[in-house]
Amino acid sequence: MKKFYLLSVLFLVACLLMLNTNRVSSKISSPPAGSAGDPFTSKTCVQGGCHGGSVTTPNANDLTLTIGTGTPTTPLNSSFVYSPNTDYNIAFLINAFTTRYGFQITALDASNEKAGTFAVTNAATTKINTSGPTGTRQYMGHLNASSTKNWTFKWTSPAASTGSVTFYYTYATEDTDGDPDSDVIYAGSVSIEPSLVGIEDISTKIEALRVFPNPVISDLTVTGNMLNTENLEISLYSLDGKVSQQLLNDKVSAGSFSRTFDVANLTSGVYLMQLKSGNAATTKKIFVD
Repeated sequence: MKKFYLLSVLFLVACLLMLNTNRVSSKISSPPAGSAGDPFTSKTCVQGGCHGGSVTTPNANDLTLTIGTGTPTTPLNSSFVYSPNTDYNIAFLINAFTTRYGFQITALDASNEKAGTFAVTNAATTKINTSGPTGTRQYMGHLNASSTKNWTFKWTSPAASTGSVTFYYTYATEDTDGDPDSDVIYAGSVSIEPSLVGIEDISTKIEALRVFPNPVISDLTVTGNMLNTENLEISLYSLDGKVSQQLLNDKVSAGSFSRTFDVANLTSGVYLMQLKSGNAATTKKIFVD
């Protein structure tokens, strides 16, 4: 009887150790897809069960996100404008002082669909996991959390018509005490807009370009001075990249011009106005009340 009791106790202890080991090891391996705090899953590493505790807003001094076509030195914030179909290098650096670190990031459009494509540039420290009905949403994250707290990877931007892109991210700072509840999880996001600038800036085609009023309720006016007689295209895009209204596609004579468009049929919200003339283009953010 004593032998049976002892074996039962040992079995129970072994099961508890296995459960605890699985929980601890889950936080040091690659995080499961959908742990970036994005609206598609509404989960971070806390809700996913890898870590305990609560989610905290990132401190501006604790995280450095940079981007660039070469060495990523430009801050990845709301003032950054991306060009279509361009390869960017992104650096994710945690400025904290603990023992072990991890992260995950995803890029989604206004419809919470994949925006652009991630690619691994260091297979020893990063890994991509996917989710969604067809596994289309990409989640770039660490591979085996360690003292490494600086990761770089590639992001190829989508077509300009995709509109606004939001990067959702989480990162973890943890110790090695085996207690997930003592880990600190941070979650944040940053949205960037596309540059619809073509080979030339629009100023090489149009001087004194104005778009008003903005915000607009019904009538939107575009004025400027055409340097030459050329075709001018003006379109409004929703933030999910769909054409909401083509306002103009016609030849405009050289000299000053003024066009007024009725946009009263548009629902309230934010739109991107694209203006193209020859090889030049630009975009402006329009607010419809």
